[in-house]
This record gives sequence, C-alpha cells and structure tokens, in this order.
Amino acid sequence: MLVEATPDGIARLVQVDADQLDADQLDHRDAAATGFNVKHHDDDEGRDPEPGAAAEHLARLAEQVEDYLAGRLRGFDVPLDWAAAGVHDEFSREVYREIQHIPYGETSSYGQVSIDAGRPRNARRVGRLCTLVPVPFVIPVHRVIRADGGMGNCPEYRLRLLEHERRNIAAERAGKPGPLPFR
Repeated sequence: MLVEATPDGIARLVQVDADQLDADQLDHRDAAATGFNVKHHDDDEGRDPEPGAAAEHLARLAEQVEDYLAGRLRGFDVPLDWAAAGVHDEFSREVYREIQHIPYGETSSYGQVSIDAGRPRNARRVGRLCTLVPVPFVIPVHRVIRADGGMGNCPEYRLRLLEHERRNIAAERAGKPGPLPFR
C-alpha cells in the first residue's frame, strides 16, 4: 500500500503489488517489523525537522489497517484530509461520510447511500464515487452494493474484505474464538 498524508489527515491510500514499487521507495526495516513499508516524504521538511502530524497519521493508519486485517478492528478513526484527497464538493464528502457509517459486515445500496446523503436520485454518482474513493478501508466502499445485491465490477479485494468481516461476525455469533485474520 502507498499512503499519502498531510498534517490534516490521510489523503490517499492506493493498493499496489510489490513489483510495482521501486526499491528506493521501500524501507525494509519497517517491512520486517510491521509488514508495512513506510518511507516518509514530507513537503514540510524545510519548516519542521520533525515528521509531525502527517507521520502520526501514517503510523496510526498502519496500526489500524493491521488490526483490521487481523480481525481486531471494526472501524477506522484516522482523520481524512478531504482537500488533499481531491474531494471538493459537499455531496461527495457526505457520501463518503455515509459510507463510513455502514456497520462492519453489513451492506447498503448505492441508492440508499444517495438517499442518506441527501440526494435520492444520485445512485449512479454514488457508484462513481465508490470507484474514485481516495482512501479505501477507511471509507469502506466494499460495503456498498447494487440494489439487486450484486457487487458490480468491484475489484476482488473488496469482495474479500466483505467476506472477512462476515466471517468475523459469524464466528462471534457462534461463540468461536476470534478474531479471524484476513485471508
């Protein structure tokens, strides 16, 4: 994963394969310790020698993603920097906020999210926003589905995330020891 953060919050999270990264982008010590490759690039270095708030947001997100994938976390609470993420209109922000309120392991339709965001006839726009989501995981677009219950053209990892959540809920209801890690 590549993550971009500002002092105001997380701006972008992109999933990439290891072969898509250049070797100089990786800090292998972090990868060995945490499973994450974190290399800080602060545009504010001239103003502040410490990585500061952006680094704190990155560290917090890395911890929360690890906990989510291990089945120990059900919701993210890292701040988002909407402006740096390119989310400039209020409807888009409201859609993403509504998606963040969909409970762990449950789903909502594009149409319902559109209604909840205050514009009932914008289901297609909600679908488009789900494809453009700047920070997946934190904005769990894998929980948004078509009205007929289908997942549409979503990437396979989104299906797997929803299955992961549902496995943890089923294990909890059955009284099985958990949490169950992502597989």
